Amino acid sequence: MSKNFYPDRQKLREQYAVLLPSYIAALETFQARLKAELSRIDVHFTMKYRVKTFDSFYSKLLKRKAGEKRTGEAIPIHDILGTRVVCPFLEDVGHVEECLRGVFNVHEIERKGAERRFSEFGYSSIHLLLEIPNDIRKQYPQLDLRIAEVQIRTFLQDAWAEVEHELIYKNRNSITPLDEPLRRKLAALNANLSLSDDIFQEIRDYQRRLHCELNKRRQSFTAQLDEIKPGLTVTLPPEENSSEQEKNGAHSTNGHINGGINGGFNGALPEIDSTNKDHLLLSALNAHNEKNFPLAITIYSKILEQEVQPYVMALVLIHRGKAYFSQSNYCDALRDFKAATECETNNNRAFYHLGIVNRVLDDNPSAMAALQKCIDINPYHVDALFALAGVYFDMADYPGALEYCEKSLLVEPESAAIKEFRKLVISRMKL
Repeated sequence: MSKNFYPDRQKLREQYAVLLPSYIAALETFQARLKAELSRIDVHFTMKYRVKTFDSFYSKLLKRKAGEKRTGEAIPIHDILGTRVVCPFLEDVGHVEECLRGVFNVHEIERKGAERRFSEFGYSSIHLLLEIPNDIRKQYPQLDLRIAEVQIRTFLQDAWAEVEHELIYKNRNSITPLDEPLRRKLAALNANLSLSDDIFQEIRDYQRRLHCELNKRRQSFTAQLDEIKPGLTVTLPPEENSSEQEKNGAHSTNGHINGGINGGFNGALPEIDSTNKDHLLLSALNAHNEKNFPLAITIYSKILEQEVQPYVMALVLIHRGKAYFSQSNYCDALRDFKAATECETNNNRAFYHLGIVNRVLDDNPSAMAALQKCIDINPYHVDALFALAGVYFDMADYPGALEYCEKSLLVEPESAAIKEFRKLVISRMKL
């Protein structure tokens, strides 16, 4: 065998040392470009980057040359410059990949772990080989690389990869077939981490759907108050990300539920898992937002029949009270809002809604007491402040109305509704 087959380690080390400063500088510029591009998407991520050490480079070079001897195929080393993007959720990994593919020239995509059997314990990761942009290569004339590797993982995948690297890769895969109990433990641990990633994603999807339905419910209730008694509220809940939430399945409920909602309610509970409180709540909110109030009330009641924590009971009572309120059934709404305040004595929303229904019923003393309690709990609840200004106005206590107008403006200084009402209060005070 020719001596030329064997690389000159010392010569390569010297060449690598000369190139190393340009590698480091180019990688820092490249990862800054990556960070700038990824900052445009709604993903929380962290980044790590490194230039391969010479020893690691040389070890891989020998493996590649050994493979070249067997197959006759030369395989270049593309991970000398490496960046890792780590995200909380599985869907974030997809968003990051999509972003990078849309910006950089991708030479290769490898999905590590995609074909692995359940009993195996290697890590999962997406590896992209990206072409280094021309302007960066021109900025560092000594740079002799055109490709950099970017790995994309979840935090759990990254944690496993780090441990796997220390236990297995750096120890030359020292876990032998005879170490079957240890292999089983590692496989079980890897499976648990993979399952945890799936569960975290499911929880995030559920929260997104729930928040979307809750947000629409608040908007609908606020709009309804303005129809019943103009001037009761000054704010609408923010609609941020509503289109994105809907796009990600905010309305994806069981087909039987949608059928029951759209087809009317005949008094029977649709085919849903009545033991799953999460599904019940989403189903009730969906029915509520579709204005199928009888169905919503039935499902809310089904939740309340189960053993739930006080804060959950208060939440459900508030929403059932809103459904009764939407049917102009103010007595049942009053009962539910009052029960919510008893379930959770520091729930400012429960006291706010209790104050509102009392005001609609023209029970100003009770409305004032409930709204004041809401403000005692949360002094920045602007709708409660403004509603209390209205109560004082209805009672012809114009100084009191002005006081709470001023407090409302401290929270919402740009509110046109509060400013107009303040003018009305001042005009009455001058009479």
